[in-house]
Amino acid sequence: MSKLGIDLWGILWQLVAFGILLFFLHRLMYRPTLRIVDERAARVREGMENAELARRRAEQAQLELDRSVEQARRRSQEVIEEATRAGEKVRQEMLEQARQEAARLVAQAREQAELEQRQALAAVKGQIVDLSIEAARRVLQQGLTEDVQRRLLEQFLSEQQTSGADEG
Repeated sequence: MSKLGIDLWGILWQLVAFGILLFFLHRLMYRPTLRIVDERAARVREGMENAELARRRAEQAQLELDRSVEQARRRSQEVIEEATRAGEKVRQEMLEQARQEAARLVAQAREQAELEQRQALAAVKGQIVDLSIEAARRVLQQGLTEDVQRRLLEQFLSEQQTSGADEG
């Protein structure tokens, strides 16, 4: 091989030196570099997982917030409707009470008017009876001529008008 210009011992020593170099490079550079790369990859994976978890939590929180807002909106709408119904009910009750009060006042006024009318009629009847008795007494005392009856009746009526004017 020396005729070809190949030094076998030189190649062998170069191979041994290359192997030793590879061994030291592998031992001193490749493993620590791989460990650093693996650690960095693990941190990146962990960061990605944490980001994904945070995104899911944010989506879940947004969904819960949306549900809560929708429930609050529905509840407020129910409260408004309930308040409207209660207001309408109160208004109807007040109208009904006003109607009943008005009917009671009208009935009371009618009863009062009827009572006063009966009292006035009783008073008038009493006065008519008294007038009739007085007229009959005077007629009997004086005689029954037509002129005398007319004069007594006119005198009695004028007395009654003056006494009625004095009372009123």
